[in-house]
Amino acid sequence: MSGSLSLDRGLSVLEVLKSSGEPLGVREIARRLELSAPAVQRILNTLAEHEYVDQNVETRRYGLGYGVLVLAQHLLKKDRLIELADPELQALAAEGCFNAFLGVRGKSAGMYLLTVQSSSPVVIRSAPGEPMRLHSTALGKALLLGLPDQALRAFLTEAPLEKLTPRTVTEPERLIAQLQAAGAVGYTTSLDENILGVISIGAPVWDADHNVIAAISVAYPRSVGPQTEIAELGERVAAAAARISAGLGSGANGRSGEKGPHHAA
Repeated sequence: MSGSLSLDRGLSVLEVLKSSGEPLGVREIARRLELSAPAVQRILNTLAEHEYVDQNVETRRYGLGYGVLVLAQHLLKKDRLIELADPELQALAAEGCFNAFLGVRGKSAGMYLLTVQSSSPVVIRSAPGEPMRLHSTALGKALLLGLPDQALRAFLTEAPLEKLTPRTVTEPERLIAQLQAAGAVGYTTSLDENILGVISIGAPVWDADHNVIAAISVAYPRSVGPQTEIAELGERVAAAAARISAGLGSGANGRSGEKGPHHAA
């Protein structure tokens, strides 16, 4: 077995264990991955040596080990993006009912890196490492602002967009127009589009090469809407994102510049 194939299978085992709500036996893991039980056992033995998986001595089933947590904690302590974003999210959450988030984009979905709970009655159920939808969340839309026209259209038309609420935008051209408008003001919105009763506002984070490498957002219950001006909060979120971007060496100020959000659609 080649090294790359072994690594791929090892990561697949970790993904299965992460997605499972309970520890799994060797045969169940093998069934889900369509691999032989002996092959899976060899992978688990290697992962266990490095404490990335842990076996219950009574049930003989496997779950994720503390080695994974050590890697995550190392990233949280050393990553410059997280270091810069954390105080900004904490400040936004401290203002009231605004739960705050930091995320990055993958191939077909986003991923949360940080989540900060505020005094909001809306409880955060997303944890770092969990995926997010790109078309229905303000955080996801802010990440899409970094895509060139052709790549954005290809992404939005690759598969039908899931309609999560009656207000979710699932028509690609309509979403592209929405992103164009968002690029002009420097922030994105999701108004009951991901969860009914929840409003979220996001803004992109730029690196020194003017690429969108992450985004931040806040979410709050619609019930506090009369006391919260979306435009005012949008400016605050965009300003926070701009400060993070500046810390990463970007001259972006929340607007498009030469390679910014207007390129998104």
